[in-house]
Amino acid sequence: MNEDFGQVYDQYIERIYRFIFLKVTSQETAEDLCADVFVRVMNQMEKTRIENIQAFLYQIARNTLADYYRERAKFRVVPVEEIGDIIDPPEGIIRQAAVHSDMDRIRENMAELEDEEQNLIIWRYLDELSIPEIAQLTGKTEGNVRVGIHRALQELKKKMSGQEKEIV
Repeated sequence: MNEDFGQVYDQYIERIYRFIFLKVTSQETAEDLCADVFVRVMNQMEKTRIENIQAFLYQIARNTLADYYRERAKFRVVPVEEIGDIIDPPEGIIRQAAVHSDMDRIRENMAELEDEEQNLIIWRYLDELSIPEIAQLTGKTEGNVRVGIHRALQELKKKMSGQEKEIV
């Protein structure tokens, strides 16, 4: 079982982390939630055989995110920016921020999409899953998946182009 879990972890850790990271506000939160997902998966693998590990992982990730946001809604989380401790950032952090600015912009716009639209874009373009794999994950037909991806991309493009107009 440990070897099986190790293989699953190695194969899917980056995909699951990226899936979660794009839906939360911080790297630390994404790391914590990702760890929770793999703990749940490991516990389940000890109990039963899982037929479709990829679908199971994403289902656990979605459930973990739902639990996180449900719990978070109970409390007001104060963003670091509101705390008031202003520290001069090291040069490396400034460079890293510049490199990731496009990703932040995409993540902000994706946050405005419906959850299903976000999932389709992440699975297709970041995780590079095939249309049949996504259909299996969602329980939809391949045609519905294609249409959903197209509509999600159109919506994201519309939000991104609207943001550019606001900036100018």
